[in-house]
Amino acid sequence: MSLILLMYNISQNGIKFARLKSKELTNIRECYYLLKIYYSERELSQEDLCDIFCQSKGTVAKTLRKLEDKGYIERIINKDNRRKYILKLTKKGDELIPVLKREADHWHNAVGLAEVSEETMDVIRAVARKSYNLVNE
Repeated sequence: MSLILLMYNISQNGIKFARLKSKELTNIRECYYLLKIYYSERELSQEDLCDIFCQSKGTVAKTLRKLEDKGYIERIINKDNRRKYILKLTKKGDELIPVLKREADHWHNAVGLAEVSEETMDVIRAVARKSYNLVNE
């Protein structure tokens, strides 16, 4: 089986696992967005999430609306560009992060991803960056 198919299989099983385990969120996309907002080293906008996850503006907007309606995020007007919004976790969103992280850590440990060396992870990250750059040139 090719590496691409293996990665796809692992990814799909991870999504299924998260759906089974998450009591708060039934949409795995919501989990990914919350974790990305939390772990980002910079302020993120809706456009940023479109680029990061290679998803349409409509898909991202719909998911963000659900997260906002559930009280996990808020949109704050960007001071530098009043037409853009910065995404921030609310207190409720912050409280959910440890639950999501615990579930993700459990998955990684259960399937052996925690045993993957840092060097291998660096190679995988580099491949991911190159693939992103290749399709966004």
